[in-house]
Amino acid sequence: MKLHSMRLPAVILAAGLALTACGSGGGGTTASGGDKQLRVWFPGNLSNEIAWVNDKLVPAFEQRYPGVDVQVEFVDWANLSTRLSTAFAGNTAPDVFGHGNAAAAGFAEAGRVEPLDDYVAKLPETDRSDLTFLNDGKVGGKQYIMPLRGFGYLTAYRKDLIEGSGLDPAKSPATWDELRAAAEKLTKREGGKVTVSGLHMPGDNPTSMSQAFATLLYQAGGSFLSPDGKAVAWNSPEGVSALEYLTGLYQGDKAVATGLGEKSASTGAQHPLVTGRAAMALVDDATLKTIHEADPGAAAKIGVLPPAQKTAAASFGGAGNGLFISAKTKLKTEAWDFISFMLKPENVKEYTVTVGGIPARATVAGDPELAKLAYLQPFMAAASQFKGNPNVATWTQLRDALSKEIEKALRGTTPPKKALDDAAAAGEQILKG
Repeated sequence: MKLHSMRLPAVILAAGLALTACGSGGGGTTASGGDKQLRVWFPGNLSNEIAWVNDKLVPAFEQRYPGVDVQVEFVDWANLSTRLSTAFAGNTAPDVFGHGNAAAAGFAEAGRVEPLDDYVAKLPETDRSDLTFLNDGKVGGKQYIMPLRGFGYLTAYRKDLIEGSGLDPAKSPATWDELRAAAEKLTKREGGKVTVSGLHMPGDNPTSMSQAFATLLYQAGGSFLSPDGKAVAWNSPEGVSALEYLTGLYQGDKAVATGLGEKSASTGAQHPLVTGRAAMALVDDATLKTIHEADPGAAAKIGVLPPAQKTAAASFGGAGNGLFISAKTKLKTEAWDFISFMLKPENVKEYTVTVGGIPARATVAGDPELAKLAYLQPFMAAASQFKGNPNVATWTQLRDALSKEIEKALRGTTPPKKALDDAAAAGEQILKG
């Protein structure tokens, strides 16, 4: 039985929850006929994903494991954390559930998810080495989430806007200085105001601003936290250098970026690369996918550069969403069977084509069909250079404290070093609890 995410009358919903609570006790139950009911929650409401999971993935799994009846529910991202908290509190959590990789540390600290090391250890070495983002799913050295796909940020550019600039499209800017020099050549101004950004950075909200900072932080050789995750490190000289570079794109007579805080032009046909308001832009693979879907003509004019660097060729990215096993499930073996089945090469490929993202397997990234996807190929090629957020339980609080101060620096109300020091002071208090 497959359950789509839907609105149900309150009485029916309450009855359903009551039956679930009585039957599962926080884990799988047994249906009439002896089938084991494995409850799986997927985040989001993407119609293509819903169709693929319900019409292809689940039937194929149930055919291979005839004693398991998979019940799937799709939960909007906006409601996912609240729904999960309620389900865990009421002992009605699903056996398997999806979430972002950044949530792993919080679930692990709360004891809500099963460590997966024993299962992973039984995989053939060829499988373990092929799972591109496997290590991103570890917290304190233990595996808690199996990433289903990855993401990353790279600098894209409009091929036609580079023409006549004196830049060589065949020679990518390899350093910050070269990237900045290229941006200056591509910037257009009217009355001293930037009308075409030479280099547009994600900046429609504080979180996206912090992701732009993350890319530069990693390229400068810095990190958000100390290696043990117990101290703030983003206000290091490397962090200050990164934020000074980022703020310098927006401020002063030689600013090369505009559009800070604009929320209506971040994806698809309204993205500055499509409208011509930017010659270059730091974008993630999902954004480039929406551009290709919304305006194939404009997308054909877009190229993608490998990561620039100050001391390291790196960029913000890594594991995206993945699957957890609930700690209290009574169907741990069946839950792992479902996850490992979804990570089979053929399913990883179909998931990538259907949902997007960098495939979870390196061998799948070399598939000829995927290699033809212009919006994805550069990100698959750069997968080893992407680095994600620290896997600590308080990361979202730390990120919010940092993002708040980064926005102040970008708007010119606080100098970069002070902004990072202020964020560090707040971050240390968060880490102390």
